[in-house]
Amino acid sequence: MTAESSNIHQKAVLLAALGLTFGLSLAGQGIAQAQTSQQGSAQAGMAVHQFSISSQDLASALTAFGRQSGIQVSSNSDLVHGVSTQGVSGALPVAEAMTRLLDGTGLRFQMQGGGIVILGMQSGDTGVALDPVVVVGRSGSDRHAGAADRENSLYITRQDLERRNPANIRDVFAGESSVSVGGAIPLSQKVYVNGIEETNLAVSIDGARQNNKVFHHNGTNLIDPSLLKAVRIEPGVAAADAGPGALGGAIIYETVDAADMLAPGQDVGGFASVSYDTNGETFINDNSVYGRSGGFEALGYFKWGEGDNYDGGDGDEVPGSGTSLRTLLAKGAYESQSGHRIEISGERVHDDANRPYRANIGRLTNRNEPAERIYDLERQNYRLSYSTPDADGFWDPTFVLGYGVTTLGVPVPYGSEGETGSLSGSFENDLNFGTGNTVTVGVDFYDDKAKYEDPSDQMDEQARNLGAYAQARLTPMEALRVSFGARADKQWFEGLDGTELDNGGLSGNVSAAYDATDFLTVRGGYSSVWGGISLAENFIMNPGWNYDGGIDPVRAENVTAGFDIAYEGFTFGAGVFHSDFSDARDPTYRGGPTLTTDFETKGYNLSAGYSWGPGFVRVSYTDSEIEVDGNPASSDATQYLGAPLGQIISLEAAHLFETAGVRVGGAVDMALENSDTEDAGGQALGAYEVVSLFGEYQPDFAQYLLVRLEANNLFDETYSDRATYGQDFTNVQPLLEQGRSFLLKVRATF
Repeated sequence: MTAESSNIHQKAVLLAALGLTFGLSLAGQGIAQAQTSQQGSAQAGMAVHQFSISSQDLASALTAFGRQSGIQVSSNSDLVHGVSTQGVSGALPVAEAMTRLLDGTGLRFQMQGGGIVILGMQSGDTGVALDPVVVVGRSGSDRHAGAADRENSLYITRQDLERRNPANIRDVFAGESSVSVGGAIPLSQKVYVNGIEETNLAVSIDGARQNNKVFHHNGTNLIDPSLLKAVRIEPGVAAADAGPGALGGAIIYETVDAADMLAPGQDVGGFASVSYDTNGETFINDNSVYGRSGGFEALGYFKWGEGDNYDGGDGDEVPGSGTSLRTLLAKGAYESQSGHRIEISGERVHDDANRPYRANIGRLTNRNEPAERIYDLERQNYRLSYSTPDADGFWDPTFVLGYGVTTLGVPVPYGSEGETGSLSGSFENDLNFGTGNTVTVGVDFYDDKAKYEDPSDQMDEQARNLGAYAQARLTPMEALRVSFGARADKQWFEGLDGTELDNGGLSGNVSAAYDATDFLTVRGGYSSVWGGISLAENFIMNPGWNYDGGIDPVRAENVTAGFDIAYEGFTFGAGVFHSDFSDARDPTYRGGPTLTTDFETKGYNLSAGYSWGPGFVRVSYTDSEIEVDGNPASSDATQYLGAPLGQIISLEAAHLFETAGVRVGGAVDMALENSDTEDAGGQALGAYEVVSLFGEYQPDFAQYLLVRLEANNLFDETYSDRATYGQDFTNVQPLLEQGRSFLLKVRATF
């Protein structure tokens, strides 16, 4: 990094810090007379949040309302069935926003216990409350939804997940062109956000930091999507409280809780499902039981999956593509009547099937090696948290302690094993100065370790980090929302030969969103993020490494800008992004541990959609490119950095035939030819178009039963996802995605 660049970074961080100080002063002076501890339903109804809910069916709108407000919303399913709303948008008090949302529906609501209950209407304006059975729980809400730094965020809701029925993490992001997932097998899948690989983002599961850079022929985070209830992506510019290492943004995964599954008045429940996929003859069975009593909650979940290798679109069997998956999740919680909540959870995902010799490559055409070998991959995640969900005023704390570890055993040919783990924690407090004005302050830490061992060697690297941060989210005027923050980090790094390197750095960010009209919002953001020294991949560690000269810590600058339109069911969005990384660590086995590189990604996103109550259609387009050290890059040069994605198009649509209890829909995944890799000395990446359809039936006489039929890759396209490694090399036969398949799933809920 040049002296001039360093000065620019220091100035940017200084400006962010000064802005934060000014914001604290502004909030304190402008809202000093606001009450700092108001309790119950009145306060919940007065709280101002930013809403952006288009015309759609009321059930879906209530889900969005709960997420954007952080308020629990309860209603009877019969009460909202077949009802549509014109939506609501703008920065509004919760009560006023709900009034607008229900306008013209013939329904009304009451604030009860800090939540909202939807009521029917009788003549004379007398409310009739039915037993509430549809709940949007606060446990799945983003407490800062609607803030300026969230305007660029991508939310995958529980309803999205139920509609997509994801078999792997790639399916989670179906319909989202800005997120690509390379690798057809869950064990080898990696997530890319606007072209940036996920190891350059702050990734967490239930608040526990993930540090899983094990082997470049594997994926980064093996996640069973059946466990998820929500995903939030903060692309590019992330807030200071997103955690350390949010160089190119953040990915926040949340798993299901008992409260998400149980309706009010229900104490015990569960489900059992079974599915069969014709391509690979794959059987999957998952089961769960959950309950609550006297403030206690508990959930247990188990999944078992087995299947043979599948065929690609060309009709040939793809070696090492079979299914052998075990998943276990256990969660418990206690919430006292005074509002103190403690949660504890444990999760384990295990895949031990034969995989391609290099798990993310079909095969190398110039080498004669076994087609398959065993990869034994296990990821575990544990979390303990404390919070006060109903708190307001100046004392609204959250504490999280987490431990995540991934272990990969490759017994052939060297009997090797790699393990990465992260012990992490954070304590933060929201200072609620008044409606729409919150300042979050906190401290966090991590203790990361990457270890490799085989019969002849054992070595490891370790990094410890302590950070302090503050993020202000303010509404200086009704149409304007601003967010800015800063964090300071101190890192202690230890190489495998005992070399110790100490570094520290400052980070800053600023975002703004302006509601130019009732239907148009303009947004933008900037961040300069210090990321320290990342740990090396386990399987390239070399006992002969020399750390003389040190390793430069990485820094990234991100810029985003765009606008969104929502009008009478129609939506349109456009945005640009640019991320510039300096001194990203790029070690090699023979080249040594101190190598770094510079790279940048840039491009733009477009999206458009229409919702008509019981259905919707949405299309998105992303054009991104990546350069390494100022030059076009191959998929090999971009490992652990990003991917040369080019132009991606995603389309998703669904419609509910309410009287018949039938939902139909589908998705189209397209990639246009990308010749950027030719400039890097390889071959162009070919175009593909993949169509998948589904239908669901939930009979009126058996509401507990759901039957789903899918036709995936309907036209039997032979392709690899654009983010899959090696497609630009002539000696690589890339890992092919599954050819045409039909899936039948039956789920019973009790």
